[in-house]
Amino acid sequence: MTDFAVRPAAYDLRMILALPLPAHVVALVDDVWQPAWLISRLHHADGWMALVQYTAADGLELTCRLPVDRLGPRG
Repeated sequence: MTDFAVRPAAYDLRMILALPLPAHVVALVDDVWQPAWLISRLHHADGWMALVQYTAADGLELTCRLPVDRLGPRG
């Protein structure tokens, strides 16, 4: 099984920057793809980061910063 069979196609940077906010995405959090909201995009010296909000397995809504390469389209 290839990585592409289990990992959604990642957005390229142009797509992330073009999304209206907030936007539905999937985010790779703790090695699990979670449905999430893209809240903002932040530019740092190391590149672009995404601020996302998702619902954890215990029902809590969590917000975290992730590199944009850990986002994919919500299908």
